[in-house]
Amino acid sequence: MDKALGYLGLAARAGKLKVGAEDCAKELNKRKGGLLVAASDASENTLDRARSMTAGGRGRLFRTDHTKRQIAAAIGRAAPVALALICDEGLANAFAAAADKDRGQQEERV
Repeated sequence: MDKALGYLGLAARAGKLKVGAEDCAKELNKRKGGLLVAASDASENTLDRARSMTAGGRGRLFRTDHTKRQIAAAIGRAAPVALALICDEGLANAFAAAADKDRGQQEERV
């Protein structure tokens, strides 16, 4: 497992990760901030919804090149995960930095 996925697992164990479009949307509506991670194989519809959720500065969107299954395995889930929200700013920044360094990914600004 690479470092970025390790940070997702850490966020999950710390209770600082929301999973799935519904839970992520609820959390972003409650508070501003967080990093919404979208899997590389997320559908265009899911990506459009993610962009809507993070519009207006409610959060940041990061399109990773990790697949839904890789994200699920990193956080201990059996079902594939297309969207996950890292609610802790420190963990979010660590994930983004590790993903940028390891794979040349970039945060999507909306």
